[in-house]
Formats: sequence, C-alpha cells, structure tokens
Amino acid sequence: MSKTFLQNPEALFQMLNRRSVSRLQEPAPCEDVLNKILSAALRSPDHMHLRPWRFLKISGNDRFHLGNLFVEHEKNRNRDAKQELLEHAKKKALRAPLIIVGISSYKEHPNVPRIEQSVSTGGVLNNIGLATYFSGFATIWRTGTYAYSDVVKNGLGVSQNEDIIGFLYIGTPTTSDIKPLKVPLEGYVAPWPN
Repeated sequence: MSKTFLQNPEALFQMLNRRSVSRLQEPAPCEDVLNKILSAALRSPDHMHLRPWRFLKISGNDRFHLGNLFVEHEKNRNRDAKQELLEHAKKKALRAPLIIVGISSYKEHPNVPRIEQSVSTGGVLNNIGLATYFSGFATIWRTGTYAYSDVVKNGLGVSQNEDIIGFLYIGTPTTSDIKPLKVPLEGYVAPWPN
C-alpha cells in the first residue's frame, strides 16, 4: 500500500529547488557546519560497507597550489600553451572558497566491482552537495580533464588504485536570483514492461 502524504515535504521541496551554481564567493560553511554536512553525506549507500572513498578539503591559500597543478597539467598537454590559458587554469581553483575533492579509493572485494565503488563515492559527493544546499550554501560539481590528469592526481597524492570522481566547489552564491531547472519525468522514467 502506498503512502498518500509526504512525511518530510520541506526536504523534498529543497531538493526540487536545488541547482548547481557556478559563481560562488565567501563564506563557505564553517568547520562545525562542514563536519555535520560531511557526516550526513557519508550515509550514502555502500555495498559491503567498504567505504571506498576519501575526500580532500582545499581552501585558503591551498587553492593557489591546486591552481598551480592545473597550470602544470595545461603545460603538460600543450608545451606551447598561451599565458592567457595558463592564467585561466590557475583561476579555476579560486572559483569558490572551498573545494572538496572526491576520490574513489578502491578496495578489493569479490562481490563489489570498481564501478559500484565509484558510484558509491559519487553518492557521497552528491550528498555533500545536497547537505550543503540544505545548510544555506551552494555547490557545483566539476571534473574536466583535471580529474583524469596524472599531473593533478600525483600532486594531490591520488594513488594508482584511486580515481578523482569530482571537484565539488562550495560557497555562497553571488546572486539570489537562481531559478531551478525543470526536468520532466517523461523520457527518463518509464514503467516496465512497456
């Protein structure tokens, strides 16, 4: 039998209005709020309780070091990279006051393939985004070539048995005029069998 009422309509309302925000500024969540966000996010589904993840918090001047890794990546890709491209790469690490790097740290298990472990890490990263939004802040999840770059991975201490799942930029929106995107169910959800 189905329930005909929402037990927590506010949470659902919040999720329906969440969207990625690319322009972020100070402040980011304080340490106490961030710890609550991270604790809630770790409730993501995790087959066999492997906890195949780890997360790096990058803020303050450490963002400049991340920007330098982005620059090194661009130089590695193109030895003739223009200064304008290198400056743009460096600034990408400064697009938010806080960046959480989600890393899948794979565990060997006969019943849990790597793809499930990556999805689980992505679930935590998504939960961080939702919990951050519920806490009054905003995020945008980015990957791009930096997530797959050996230069960036080595610089961040990501081992051969790990993958970067995403960079979650966190901060306060620069504008309050942010409208959620409407995503229709049609075309994405269907009964089975048809």
